[in-house]
Amino acid sequence: MARARTARRPEADTDGVGLGWSARIMGVLRWAEHLVLAQVLIVVGTLAGGVVLGWHPSIDAAGRLLARLPAGTAPTAVGRDFWRAWRTGFRRANLVGAPLTVVAVLLVLDLAVVRVVNGPVRAALTAGLVVVGLCTVLAAAYLAPVLRRYDDGPVRVWRFLLLVPASTLPTSLALLVTLGVLATLFWFVPVLGALVGLSLPLLATGWIADLQLDRIDAR
Repeated sequence: MARARTARRPEADTDGVGLGWSARIMGVLRWAEHLVLAQVLIVVGTLAGGVVLGWHPSIDAAGRLLARLPAGTAPTAVGRDFWRAWRTGFRRANLVGAPLTVVAVLLVLDLAVVRVVNGPVRAALTAGLVVVGLCTVLAAAYLAPVLRRYDDGPVRVWRFLLLVPASTLPTSLALLVTLGVLATLFWFVPVLGALVGLSLPLLATGWIADLQLDRIDAR
């Protein structure tokens, strides 16, 4: 069901127009501020959990905050809300995210093996590495939205994460293209990558995944 839009009064003078532009600029600055703060908090939260145990709670907490930007309910106390979500979701985020960590480690090890073999073995390993890597990226893109939307346990969450990318191919393609564009952007503008290299992909993929999850929930 589409949301009803509130009719806007036409701007009668240049002051109103200027006010509208000021609001838009402030909105852009607010988004930029939240993205940079989320980036810093992800790094700090990851370190606070000893990296391995801090990574998933940090992504979960930052994803919850960033998801409020498109909804127009940006948090006013970003740090406080982040740490509250980080502590509350620490155990569940690590339980659900543990398989992703294991797969990521295995992919790194497989990449090391690919570099030292040749011939058909290398081709087969490379193909498998690409397929598993893409599936892992898609599962990771859906993980934060799924954690904040549903209360299911690790088994049900991962059953869903393994099935949804293949059953929603247009969304999966959109996620991969978005991540590819952002990776290219960060490659050519390293400063931007340092500022929002984690938070911006989290915001973008979270928004795309949420749209698909909304459609699934509406069925």
